[in-house]
Amino acid sequence: MRALLNYEKKIEECEAVLISIGPCPVMNCPKHHETRKEDAMDTETGQYGDHNSEFKVVSPKKAAKNSATKINSPILTANKFQELTNLEENKPEIPAINLKIDSTYNLTLQEIHSNFPETENKLIKGFISIQANSPENRIKIIELLKRNNKEFVLSEAREDRPLKIVIKWLPIDQDKEELREILESNGFKILRISQLRNFREKTLYPYFLIDVVKTENCLNIYNLKTIKHLRIKVEPYRKKNRVTICFKCSNFHHSARNCECKPRCIKCAGSHETRDCSIKNKIDNPTCINCEGEGHLAS
Repeated sequence: MRALLNYEKKIEECEAVLISIGPCPVMNCPKHHETRKEDAMDTETGQYGDHNSEFKVVSPKKAAKNSATKINSPILTANKFQELTNLEENKPEIPAINLKIDSTYNLTLQEIHSNFPETENKLIKGFISIQANSPENRIKIIELLKRNNKEFVLSEAREDRPLKIVIKWLPIDQDKEELREILESNGFKILRISQLRNFREKTLYPYFLIDVVKTENCLNIYNLKTIKHLRIKVEPYRKKNRVTICFKCSNFHHSARNCECKPRCIKCAGSHETRDCSIKNKIDNPTCINCEGEGHLAS
């Protein structure tokens, strides 16, 4: 009796599974139970209808496609230049004053410190770099050093350095003062004009090195095409990879334009510039005024 109940229970479970699967899709199939008319398969959807459910099966051709939900990004209304308001103002560059070391340099620094306590000093390449805290104090320190007859070299700010250009294809005997007048008549402020030369062969090139003051229109000098009805070429000066030597004091790493040291001649070691020396001929066994070595000049 108990075995019969278990058997009937299994039959009910199997029937429940068959009902959930549905009838055979083959009409009048001899191997399965009879398909009822109301359980016939929908030929479009390939599924049996469930008449007890309100859900209606729709053909894939007629079904609406799933559209992706568009996420609208928030509109930013902040000021895109806001970061610029937080930038610190660029302080003007104050060039240093390079004091040449002598036996009384400490007394000089004490006097500068007593008058300008915020000044900073440090030793660089045999010179004492004096950094003032304002352009006004820098001018006053320069005047103090001149009163005390001190030797020093001035550093230049980048914006104060002249624009160096080379004008080519002019006659070799072109007068430099005439060239200055022509350039200044075109609105350019000229500091210096020098003609390039071949020192080995002692000949001049038809090239003129010109220092132009940096103004609003200084770059327009590259637009010059003719001078005195002659076609010319203006190029930026390409500095050679050599150490700069001062033509005034004959020391290195600065130019005569910023030098406040005593002049020294590389030929005779006299207290005058080399170009003013009375020695015009070649020296057979020269002595260097910087390293005191024999057989070469300081240049």
